[in-house]
Amino acid sequence: EPHTVGYSQSSLIHLVGPSDCTLLGFVHGGVTMKLMDEVAGIVAARHCKTNIVTASVDAINFHEKIKKGSVITISGRMTFTSNKSMEIEVFVDADPFVDEPQERYRAVSAFFTYVSLSKEGKPLPVPQLLVESEEEKRRFEEGKGRYLQTKAKRQAQLQQAAQP
Repeated sequence: EPHTVGYSQSSLIHLVGPSDCTLLGFVHGGVTMKLMDEVAGIVAARHCKTNIVTASVDAINFHEKIKKGSVITISGRMTFTSNKSMEIEVFVDADPFVDEPQERYRAVSAFFTYVSLSKEGKPLPVPQLLVESEEEKRRFEEGKGRYLQTKAKRQAQLQQAAQP
């Protein structure tokens, strides 16, 4: 049965501490990527109620640095589903916490693609995404475009590899 975007969307709040940071006091990219993947995984698992795995990540964009002491909110929402995969938009908003005049800002964004797997590791069908608002419909169509581009690229690579 189809699920709405709101059904599976998730957030995680994290206080950036010294162990998350470089010597200059900014968050390591890998720390941010791990937290983003966790949130995307929660969204995917909530949508499917099955075992899920990350299939790909589309261009993680680091817009601004995040300083130690910031509170970051990592949010994820389903944007597109095909028969066997789902695209989740994940973004990181940073709130400078101590002695900072700066307002909350968008620090990082990316699209994660997940697939649903059976206990045997075989792909399972993904429940359809029920889009309700005009904004959700727009994001769904954009996700469909990215999906079709990736699919065409993969097919072209397979054809090229098959040629002698």
